[in-house]
Amino acid sequence: MASSNSTEYGTHSHGRCAGPRMYCYHNEVAPLRVVKHNGPNQGKQFYGCPHWPHKTCGSFKWTHEVQKVDDLQYMVLKKDTALIELEHEKKTLKKEVEELKAKNEKLEDMVAELSIENTETRLFMKATMADKKLAVALIISWVFFAFVFFLT
Repeated sequence: MASSNSTEYGTHSHGRCAGPRMYCYHNEVAPLRVVKHNGPNQGKQFYGCPHWPHKTCGSFKWTHEVQKVDDLQYMVLKKDTALIELEHEKKTLKKEVEELKAKNEKLEDMVAELSIENTETRLFMKATMADKKLAVALIISWVFFAFVFFLT
């Protein structure tokens, strides 16, 4: 019987769901059969090679084993879907991080510019304060000069 990777879903010729379609080692569709001989497996269903018993293929798969394989394939598909979603989320978050880094750089540039402006403003204020002190000193000196001039 072919590996579980070779299952596919099809429909029965009467329109009823036939379940998974299995393939034998000859890569041909393995029909669903029932054990007819007396014994512990009598009545059990299996997928057998279409060439059996004419060729000595002997490949078969019990239907309950196929169900287990289908369950595992479903779990793998579910995990693959979750992985794809996580990869998409990772790409989205990566893009968002890059945008935030660019915004952070712009903000750092703005802070640097504001820092320069702040320094310039402080220097201007110091210069203005020095000018005010000089003006006050000049006015006091003129008043003193005028007072000495009028006293003499």
